[in-house]
Amino acid sequence: MYKILLSLFVLLISFTAKADDCRGDRPQYDEQGNLIIYICKSFIRNSSDLTHKTYSYEVVSPDKNSIQKVSSLNVVQSGPDGQLTSTFTRGTNSNHTLITLNGISIQDNSTPNGTEDLFAHSFLGVSHVEVIKGPMGSIYGPNAIGGVINMVTQANGDNYIELSGGSFGHKKQIIKLGKADYSKGFIIDFRIENETADGISVVDGTEKDGLSDRNYIFQIEKFLGNWVLKTNLIQTNNKSDLDKSTDYTNYTSDWDFNNQYISLQSKDTEFSFQKTKHKRTYDDQGTKDIYNSDQETFIASHTFHLNNDIDMTTGFEHNLQEIDFDTNIAGYDSNVDKERHNHGYWFNIDNQLDNGVFVHTGLRHDTPNTFDDQTTGRIAIENNGVHISYATGYKAPTVYEMYGKNNYGFLGNENLIPEKSRTWEIGIKEDDMSFVYFESEIDNLLKYESNTYVNDTKTSEQHGFELNNRYNFEQIQFHNKLSYTVSKDGDGKDQLRRPNWQNTATMYYNNFYVDWNYYGKHKDIDASTYARKDMKAVDTIDIGYNITKDNTTFFWSINNLFNERYERPDGYNQYDRNINIGFRKHF
Repeated sequence: MYKILLSLFVLLISFTAKADDCRGDRPQYDEQGNLIIYICKSFIRNSSDLTHKTYSYEVVSPDKNSIQKVSSLNVVQSGPDGQLTSTFTRGTNSNHTLITLNGISIQDNSTPNGTEDLFAHSFLGVSHVEVIKGPMGSIYGPNAIGGVINMVTQANGDNYIELSGGSFGHKKQIIKLGKADYSKGFIIDFRIENETADGISVVDGTEKDGLSDRNYIFQIEKFLGNWVLKTNLIQTNNKSDLDKSTDYTNYTSDWDFNNQYISLQSKDTEFSFQKTKHKRTYDDQGTKDIYNSDQETFIASHTFHLNNDIDMTTGFEHNLQEIDFDTNIAGYDSNVDKERHNHGYWFNIDNQLDNGVFVHTGLRHDTPNTFDDQTTGRIAIENNGVHISYATGYKAPTVYEMYGKNNYGFLGNENLIPEKSRTWEIGIKEDDMSFVYFESEIDNLLKYESNTYVNDTKTSEQHGFELNNRYNFEQIQFHNKLSYTVSKDGDGKDQLRRPNWQNTATMYYNNFYVDWNYYGKHKDIDASTYARKDMKAVDTIDIGYNITKDNTTFFWSINNLFNERYERPDGYNQYDRNINIGFRKHF
């Protein structure tokens, strides 16, 4: 299939088409449906431009700081840059948030429990990040119980060089080369990013745990009448030093990520193919654990405009996964070698009623080969900024949980069934404020018992609210994002690493900003005794400034201004006060 689509790309790229300026937020069309402008297709897979009115979401800049400010989103990094991250959305588990690129999953299916390392991915070439909260199984299928984090790539014709550096030996270099010729209807974009840091000792020790990252992305967009052909080639290599429970030398991780994406899109139709490969190698003084995950996904969808008020989108998704790994470090031998596939069929209907009420309904049916068929749905209504919705989702058991084995007696359980969720929410959106209240229940959660995994008969519950505000006082802008989340397991205990309260307040004045980040009290596991423990609340202050003169932007930031000392999770040190300074020169 990949060769066929590549041949289609070669054929179509030889044609030319006229397109105007490409600086916009989504495709624009005239009354006859002809393409006027194309930059990025936001809210990919939505039935219409209005679907997003019925769910809670935030669209943010493609950087770690912006993502960590999203309300009800909790990204926990086990130490400084280069260490493993876990993502908790609305109090759900770390494997309940689906990570996608241009609307297609890029999950590493070789992880034992299905957790994706969000911050291992580079945001090079990403124009914005869509954080969609709540189950989106009716559109995206499996593994979106908590929500979806969608990175949207976008080519442009800019040319620049960026250099920055700071504390703990941090250095970053970016070179971007682009060309946009709208008379011939194409954009070519190539970027290289290199980042290194000496780091700190993740645990209390003297050996620093550094990182070395190299990222590439090559993008082409070709305008073909009312169609756009997009292609991305992405390669990422991350190398990090690791510790165990104490300072440890000669223990490293080496992660390679390769992504090939090609998509033919019009206003109402999309044909997309993506091939993703993960390879993780952990090296402990010559003994290696190797994890491989290959994934191919093909999507076809079309929106029918039944009349002026009703849009119906139907779609098909084919997903093929090949997973294998073999571990040997510290005498722990485990392995998996499995292929699995899934076919998904969905339809969504958006109906704008004459009385102003907007109704969305969606249904998706999946036919996986390793467990029973699954059906998920979503229904929502919206009027004058107020929406209410009910949605279901499911989390597929991983191949390790179903088919894995190790030398300590573990044997996977082929009879596992998916974890399933039910969520309803009610919210209101205005120009400078949004509020949403949600409640979720998750059944069939997996737990380890008697040397295997089983489905729990108890129900996990989550509820909470999100409140985002924006205020303007002449030249001062103030943004506040507050979330309150209660997450309980089937026994009524607080879930680990999920604080009730989180808040980020940002003040902007001209080119200056101040961030106050509050991370509330929560439960964790003691790194030494492995008993549950209470973790104190932590608040940090970051400040920064940027200014552009001619074709050059200068920027600096001081993070953790008051040098707060803390661990997150327990036993994993975070950066002390640190400084970053740099510039970007356009040419």
